[in-house]
Amino acid sequence: MKIGHARYCLTPQKEFYLIGYRSDNRYEPAEGVHDDIYGNSLLFEEDGKQIFLFSADFLEFEEEMAESMKTHMQEKYGLERDLILLSATHDHSSVVSYHKGWYTRKFDQEYYDFLIQTIEKSYLDCRANVQEAEVKVGKKVILGYYGNRNHPGQPADNEVIILKFLDKDGNAFAGMVNWAVHSTVLGDQNTMLTGDLAGAVCRELEKTFGFYPLMAVGAAGDCSNRNERKGKDFDELCRVSAALAKEIGEIPVDQELRMGKIQCQTLFHTIHGDDFHLDAKGWVMDLGGMQLFVFPGELGSAFGIQMKARCPVQGMILGYTNGYYEYFMPKEEYGLSFETKESKIPAGEAEKLVEKFIQAAIMLNK
Repeated sequence: MKIGHARYCLTPQKEFYLIGYRSDNRYEPAEGVHDDIYGNSLLFEEDGKQIFLFSADFLEFEEEMAESMKTHMQEKYGLERDLILLSATHDHSSVVSYHKGWYTRKFDQEYYDFLIQTIEKSYLDCRANVQEAEVKVGKKVILGYYGNRNHPGQPADNEVIILKFLDKDGNAFAGMVNWAVHSTVLGDQNTMLTGDLAGAVCRELEKTFGFYPLMAVGAAGDCSNRNERKGKDFDELCRVSAALAKEIGEIPVDQELRMGKIQCQTLFHTIHGDDFHLDAKGWVMDLGGMQLFVFPGELGSAFGIQMKARCPVQGMILGYTNGYYEYFMPKEEYGLSFETKESKIPAGEAEKLVEKFIQAAIMLNK
């Protein structure tokens, strides 16, 4: 399989506002930049077919923007719409400027246009440097830094999966980290732009890997470091990110993945509620020895564990991708946490959707 990669800074160059937490300080301009936010890209190519994945230090992507970007990239470059993925690390201390629907109404058309252009340039960079690569994987359950935020001590999806792409000389030149945790060490009182946990761990891993890995967040709907953190400031972010990066960097990445023909199955699940209707979409992408479960929302961590366990090959979850629907939690959680007490998604619908994902994965592998 051929792999391309790119990385672009997404920090605004003029006054801007923050997104996330729905706190009153989001109505005021950000006080500055603590650390730059970035967009990291990967291009997977096999027999002329491509999957383009762009992951940004954002809270979320709006479905309208994702659909517009898909159309643009298909018309201009011939990419298949379903194989274009805009993913967010779910950063609650990121910029709001690209977001048309956020309640503070701080949308900035100039920044939106810049973002569209940057995504396109990222793809062109990937296409320009794409090369044959050997794909290796490593994984480990890492405890002590994050977990089930609603039920301390109970299971969450703490498995961290690493992909590394090696050139013809055996040197790793790009990669990906798939984990299931909110990027929210800092609290709602923070007024500085930052990549938070995902951004900080990415920077730390570059020191070990020799490249900045794309950070992909999985089934993290109920998973954060709320119960494990010792503060909500930048000192704590530094402590946690350094410790996590050390553990992740020590994971052996030595199992070869035999990649193959790219296939994609789009699935739909219609949900009817009281004065509510959602035609939810999802995608399963098969790359031979690996499958990507793509969903525009927040799955409960129990679903991530289940989906990967039943996946016929190496499975990875990409949440917060190509839109945002809200929380999809197990039915037994309803009424126990804020994710479900006011949810428009009726209990039991998430289970039906997850089963569709699993059946699509099995079908693609036959």
